[in-house]
Amino acid sequence: MTEAKIGKLSLDHQQQEKATLQCYCPQACVLTIDLLDNLGRPFLHEQFPLEKGENKVSFSIGGLPAGEYNAWANIGSQTAIRSLAIQPKKKPAGLLQRWFLW
Repeated sequence: MTEAKIGKLSLDHQQQEKATLQCYCPQACVLTIDLLDNLGRPFLHEQFPLEKGENKVSFSIGGLPAGEYNAWANIGSQTAIRSLAIQPKKKPAGLLQRWFLW
């Protein structure tokens, strides 16, 4: 499957709950995504069925700790590595935060 193309990996920057990978395949196939941290520890392994043509695949990253990750995407003989940075969650602001500081 030499015509398959693995495109951009984007992160939902508002909530950081999901990531979306764009890809193209000339026929129905399976996409495998492995998400590893910078130390090579696995955090996610999922497979997604793809239809012929353009596809957007979303997967949950909401439970992952903040840090730098590499997503290994594989379609047939095509493999691509896409980086992903998850920022630390923001702490509550306002009155609730002041109450905890006392």
